[in-house]
Amino acid sequence: MMMMFSACVGKVGPPGRDGLDGEVTYWKIIDFAVKSDDWLLKGDGDEIGSFYYYLFDNVHELSQDIYDNGLIVCYYRYRDEFGDNVQTVLPFTYYDIFVDQQGNEFPYSVQYTYDTTPGSIAFKVVFSDFYTLENKPPACSFRLHLIY
Repeated sequence: MMMMFSACVGKVGPPGRDGLDGEVTYWKIIDFAVKSDDWLLKGDGDEIGSFYYYLFDNVHELSQDIYDNGLIVCYYRYRDEFGDNVQTVLPFTYYDIFVDQQGNEFPYSVQYTYDTTPGSIAFKVVFSDFYTLENKPPACSFRLHLIY
């Protein structure tokens, strides 16, 4: 087996500062949980464009300054097909196939995403086939990272 190693070589710049004169970076992590019964339907059930959402209002950590000048990253936390607890950055889409009683297969996807405004965050779940009357999302966990 052959292994290759490489290094980048370039012009050396001036020495770095000691960090005392630089800007300080802060971060905050906030966990959110949505119960299955708490998801709200936007639009009429099974209507094109319908989706589920849940709004967390009064998220004081999500200030106007962080909204304007910070970095906002959100993760969906779930148990994967191997039984491991994982988190993946939003938006996250997974694909599945519904099989009816006659054996007909109907592929679809489910997308998890979010929207923020200063002071609030809304999590959304969109089914590609828009069958929203009988497909309420399960309980979900999310993690919000604020870097400012």
